[in-house]
Amino acid sequence: MTRKIKHSISGLVMVLMAVLFGACASPTAKLTVSRSDITAGEAVTVKWETKNAKEITLNGQKVEKIGGKSVTPNDTTKFEIVAKRGKKTARDSATVTVAIVKAPEPKVTLTAEQSALKLGESTKLRWSTENAKIVTITGLGEVTASGDREISPRASTTYTATALGDGGSATASARVTVTEPPPPPPPVTPPPVPTEPPAAEQFRQRAGPVFFDYDKSDLLQSEQDKLRTLADWLNLERNRSIAFRIEGNCDPRGTAEYNLGLGDRRARAIRDFLVSLGLDPSRIETMSYGNEKAQGTDEGTTSSPPSWAYDRRGDFVYLRGDIRP
Repeated sequence: MTRKIKHSISGLVMVLMAVLFGACASPTAKLTVSRSDITAGEAVTVKWETKNAKEITLNGQKVEKIGGKSVTPNDTTKFEIVAKRGKKTARDSATVTVAIVKAPEPKVTLTAEQSALKLGESTKLRWSTENAKIVTITGLGEVTASGDREISPRASTTYTATALGDGGSATASARVTVTEPPPPPPPVTPPPVPTEPPAAEQFRQRAGPVFFDYDKSDLLQSEQDKLRTLADWLNLERNRSIAFRIEGNCDPRGTAEYNLGLGDRRARAIRDFLVSLGLDPSRIETMSYGNEKAQGTDEGTTSSPPSWAYDRRGDFVYLRGDIRP
């Protein structure tokens, strides 16, 4: 019985001593960082461990006795762990140095092909930039990082390009000077316009357009009859000095190159037919406009132009010659 009491007293004493020792023990604190030198935007891990502390703060914020967290400091930062127990305090700290990498400054160039214009003329602005996110030009608004734009200012203008980026801003200017034309001379009464030669008028009255089927250069029977009537008139002795041009035309379908060839074949078909009727070939010129003069749609007719059918034709153009009495 006595031994049991002695053991109990001994255990109680040890517990009391541990309690007293813990109450009197000084707090400890330890702090580490995963990296002490970083570049702006990078993260580091801060870890800490304390003992015998009642209150623990990390840079003024309460934390657990043991812990860690990842942080991304914007600039050089000192991390400090403070452990307190009563009046006793333990501290530890580590500094993370943050290197600030400055973004490259933007660059911009702006030029005008011609710096001096007459009113109504045009020129091109050309620009290029580096390290820019937004590019604007006065009068044009926001533009691509590089490019060109045709301009026709009505007055002398200074164009300024501004390039904005993470590294700041840059500007460049180009001035285009516009000169107004001199005032017009006082009006002069024009000489009377000569009347059109009778031969030209008579030719236009008789030489109407010759029409073709789609994608064809063969002369239709109805068009051959037109040409016979015209040939009879041109073969009259008094009309043999009249020279003219035949122009071949096409509707807008097909490539420009193909239509030029088709228009040429149509003009030559008309010429060859007239030559077969006795006309001197030296009086006839041919030319192809392809689809250059096409104005028609698929809804019109030859009698109600414009229409695709109306575009498929050969035209006559008076060149020279007169009707002898």
